[in-house]
Amino acid sequence: MTIDAARSRPARVLIQRATLGTALVVALGACGFVNSGDDDSTEEGGSGGSLTAYVNTEQNTGLAPLIEAYEEETGGTVDISSATTDELNQQLRVQLTSGTAADLIRVSPGNSSPVAVGVLGREGELTDLSDAAWTDELGDDTRALAEVDGQVLAFPVSRNAIVMAYNRQVFEDAGVEVPTTWQEFVDACAALDAAGVTPVAAPFQGGIFFQFWVYALAGTLVYAENPDIDAQLAAGETTFAENAEWNEVFARIAELRDAGYLSDGMLGIPADQGMQSVATGDAAMVLMVSAGLPQLHGYSEAGADAFGVFALPANDDAEATMVPVAPDFLAVNAAADPEAARGFLDFLAEPENVAAYANEMGVLPGLATDVELDSDVLAPIQPLLADGRSVAYANYLWPNGDVQQTMLQSGQEWLDGALDTTGLLGQLDAEYAKGQS
Repeated sequence: MTIDAARSRPARVLIQRATLGTALVVALGACGFVNSGDDDSTEEGGSGGSLTAYVNTEQNTGLAPLIEAYEEETGGTVDISSATTDELNQQLRVQLTSGTAADLIRVSPGNSSPVAVGVLGREGELTDLSDAAWTDELGDDTRALAEVDGQVLAFPVSRNAIVMAYNRQVFEDAGVEVPTTWQEFVDACAALDAAGVTPVAAPFQGGIFFQFWVYALAGTLVYAENPDIDAQLAAGETTFAENAEWNEVFARIAELRDAGYLSDGMLGIPADQGMQSVATGDAAMVLMVSAGLPQLHGYSEAGADAFGVFALPANDDAEATMVPVAPDFLAVNAAADPEAARGFLDFLAEPENVAAYANEMGVLPGLATDVELDSDVLAPIQPLLADGRSVAYANYLWPNGDVQQTMLQSGQEWLDGALDTTGLLGQLDAEYAKGQS
């Protein structure tokens, strides 16, 4: 079927975006935020109070206009600092230990880093937000990553999805329609290959784009079939190597690799080069996160109109395809006076502000709230999300980030044929066991 034949988006309540002025960006230096503890946590004359925040650069961009609106509406103040995600992850742990962390902090989902919700939550570093009204709007996949021991500890400002982006003209020239099953996908690759086009751009240098394939296929092949797989892995009831569905994930990727449907020299291709090859028509499609779509669009004179997206199918049941999604979280420092921070999160949870952030950043709304988005770029996957056919990235509930890093590094050897699937999955099992000890 063509992209135009996809089911239409469900009706949404049209909301008016809040009037937002010039973006406020407060930079406090490359060393990151340091809370001196000298300021009062509330201010007389306004209901909002004052708070400090330490976020990544992407969140800073999306929050800046909302902070201005919040300050104007409530009389409160938000003193915000930002850093790249890697820098923030390194600095935040030190700040929490030293008691200098901000009131509101950016945290990673699940157990995916040393400053993830699961890790910090078990250490008692985060405030319980379970009684906030917005928790009723958490999707199941997001809630699983925001909760620790039944307590909601994080607020999702947005979500990103893994999607297959494709060049519309290349598909049309090759007579290819958007596939909805795995066999249709393989057949489309064959037709594109016969037309002299690289079917799938595979910018696997460093492994970042390789992992998107693992998570996308696992969403349908592993988690849709067995939602309890993480609990079973944690309990030692199964392993990656023993699990037939996890083996099938890598069998699917190997099928494409062995057929020559992935880019030649894939291990040396960086992300931007892979996306550019799709924009120029040298390759037909690329699996990527939705947050990167504006970059892809920028490589074509036609912009977003040159591309479409679809959810990668993994089996031959079109209704079984799942969309992997990743929330971007804010949490409240347990050492802070929580009232101002909670009030700001309540403000962000208002439907018009959920929509404003999503539209500013070109991402999916963090909460499962009916809002109208300015862009229809992700319209083809919206019906799946509305039907609850979304799943968290597989790595988020692994016991630590080392399992993912092993997959990224050893996955390069696997793609090159120096390591077989049993060996790769065995390495994942070894790192998983270390995380359990």
